[in-house]
Amino acid sequence: MTKPIKGPMSPDHAFWIARSVARMLSIDLGAALADGRLTPAGYATLVARCETCPVAAGCQRWLARQRFDATAPIEGCANAADFAALAD
Repeated sequence: MTKPIKGPMSPDHAFWIARSVARMLSIDLGAALADGRLTPAGYATLVARCETCPVAAGCQRWLARQRFDATAPIEGCANAADFAALAD
């Protein structure tokens, strides 16, 4: 089991958290890149926000509890608006 994070996370960890949250929200970030809904810079911004998000530790626990597709990320998610836009 992965230890909960405390404080800012590494860019690699942030990448996987952002990708995992997107997956739980039924968002395919690769497809969003391919069809132009997400730019490489926008993807980098998502990951950077995860690195310093104040709810990052809670997000990791939220991900661990998900069993089905979620309708919204954890409350306080720094990327909530971007995920909502990508889900439309």
